[in-house]
Amino acid sequence: MRKSISRWAKCLGKTSAIAMAMGVSLAQAQDIGVTATEILLGEVQPMSGPASLIGKAGAAGSKLAIAEINEKGGINGRKLRAIYEDDGYVPARSVSAVKKLIDSDKVFALTGTTGSSHMVAMLPTIEEAKIPTIVHMAPHPSVVKPRRPTVFMIGPDYDYAGYVPINHMIEKMGQKNGKFGILYQDDDFGKALLAGYQKAVKQHNVASVAEIPFKRGAKDFSAEVLTLKEKGITALYLGTLTTESASVMNELRRLGMTPIIGTLWAGQLPAAVKLAAPSGFEYLIPDYYASNYDAAGVKLMDVAKRLLSADDFANFNRYTVSGYVGTKVLAEGIRRCGASVTRVCVVAELNKLKNFDTAGLTGNLSFDNPSAQAVLPIKLFQTDPKNASVKSVTDFIAY
Repeated sequence: MRKSISRWAKCLGKTSAIAMAMGVSLAQAQDIGVTATEILLGEVQPMSGPASLIGKAGAAGSKLAIAEINEKGGINGRKLRAIYEDDGYVPARSVSAVKKLIDSDKVFALTGTTGSSHMVAMLPTIEEAKIPTIVHMAPHPSVVKPRRPTVFMIGPDYDYAGYVPINHMIEKMGQKNGKFGILYQDDDFGKALLAGYQKAVKQHNVASVAEIPFKRGAKDFSAEVLTLKEKGITALYLGTLTTESASVMNELRRLGMTPIIGTLWAGQLPAAVKLAAPSGFEYLIPDYYASNYDAAGVKLMDVAKRLLSADDFANFNRYTVSGYVGTKVLAEGIRRCGASVTRVCVVAELNKLKNFDTAGLTGNLSFDNPSAQAVLPIKLFQTDPKNASVKSVTDFIAY
């Protein structure tokens, strides 16, 4: 028995010596969620409930990136695998989901992190675990301000979504003397959109005649639209998601109103475009990700047809691009660490990331700044209701 223990101790000593000779310790050679053949990732997504269209698409993007990477042999000999948790778009469930991924599933990193208020709710758990985290779906200033050392955010703050369409209406669509209005959700998300809207109207010194909040989950906007009619608006920003936007536009048409309309990123989802098409509005959509109709988006869809299941491919939209880019960025940090994949190394490499090329799915992406936020340039789109599609109005522009 003693001889067996002695032989085991000698083997362990030799293994330690080999690891040290390679310049790494045993702890560095294998971190949480990392084995000799696999790296385990985790995602919290709203795959049920009112935002399921977003969550399922985001998860599909992650699956696509993982399938593409694994098809090419993985990263330095290790394949990627992910566990997906559904929070139903409920912050309390987001917290329990991320705790499960970290404490029970022992994932190495997080690549999908649901909505903005949900992300904020998860931050204390993420900070305590010191786990690398990519936020690519719902950028919000509170995620990276104050700076969380292991958290990286892709995308500009939501206020850009409120600013860009209004700025374009004034500068390019003859609304310098227009009457502007906004409908916005009465939470941090909506207030960020309101801030961008207010920045644009103040900068151009135009009239803002209606700034109307609404409750999350609202379905009837008849009272709000009637107020907009009474105020005589000629340009409107909708701080709404998919079904709400269509409801407002249909109500505007019912009352014979024809304002120029702008929305946020979610307005380019195929489902949102189809829902709003009967109203006939050619509304504006800012986005820092390519659309399904851009050359880069079409190319990615071709890859998705081959590598995704039929169900996952059916969910393809701009959040699929989001999930794909977020996972590819994390993979780049892992790749740069070589054979010794640790959380400390990946965080250090992501902090140095500069001008990462996403093949036209976004502008070049960088985290080498004090907040580790990739403030990407924004492209403006406009819908074609006759074909239920979107077209590019501008290239990616930094604002």
